[in-house]
Amino acid sequence: MEKVCSFQPDLILLDVVLPDIEGYDLYQKIKEIDKNYAAIIFLTSRAQESDVVKGFSLGACDYINKPFHNEILKSRIKVHLKEKQQNDDLRKLNEEMEANMRKLNSMAFRDSLTGLFNRRYVSERLKSELLSSRCQIGMMMCDVDDFKHINDYYGHEIGDIVLIGIANILESAADDMSVIRWGGEEFLIFLFGKSKEEIYQISEHIRKSIEAFPFSSEGIRFKCTISIGLALYEPSLHFDDNLKHADEALYTGKRSGKNCSIWYDAFINESRKMSYDDI
Repeated sequence: MEKVCSFQPDLILLDVVLPDIEGYDLYQKIKEIDKNYAAIIFLTSRAQESDVVKGFSLGACDYINKPFHNEILKSRIKVHLKEKQQNDDLRKLNEEMEANMRKLNSMAFRDSLTGLFNRRYVSERLKSELLSSRCQIGMMMCDVDDFKHINDYYGHEIGDIVLIGIANILESAADDMSVIRWGGEEFLIFLFGKSKEEIYQISEHIRKSIEAFPFSSEGIRFKCTISIGLALYEPSLHFDDNLKHADEALYTGKRSGKNCSIWYDAFINESRKMSYDDI
């Protein structure tokens, strides 16, 4: 057993009749620790049909009775070593293909600029998680304040740097969070298993971290802020309706002076109704 762990052999010749354990039992113990998928040949004087059947049923690649012919044994060993090499090559190829598929899937669900999740991730992965979740889910719709001014004044390249910097701050605060670049300068965040107070505290931590972060362009330092609309996800409502709640909270924050975290609640609905009546 120690040799199997340290040497990781490609092929093992194993007797059935052993002084302290039966070969069949040792076979199973070897399989539990073998990381190299060794081919195992039973080489034994046990010649009854039931023994041969048991050997193969365990998964042995061959069962050879004693006495045996040396050259025949060598030829069968060569065949099994060749088969193992082919199986190893195939296994490696499959692992590489699986790794490439995971990488492609990851790229398909990631925004090319910020590396955050994208809208496709929401539609193909996250929505099902939201439906199956049994815990409270918080939503944050974040929008960079006056981002058009940043692009117009400093240029789009600096605008991209700002988005990347904000994305890094959002991900650094991620704890049971899914952070999505929703589009342009908008970011959507889902928080699982957090209380309303915890959601607000995380939101304020994010907002203050972005407000304090120094950006620079050609030696000129500047700062930017974000507004955040908060809402609790309602499983009984359609995804788009939940999104509207966070959106409405966000734009209430924008109208209230920006650089703030605002909850969606009944007051927002009432205030919107009053503003429409006034018009």
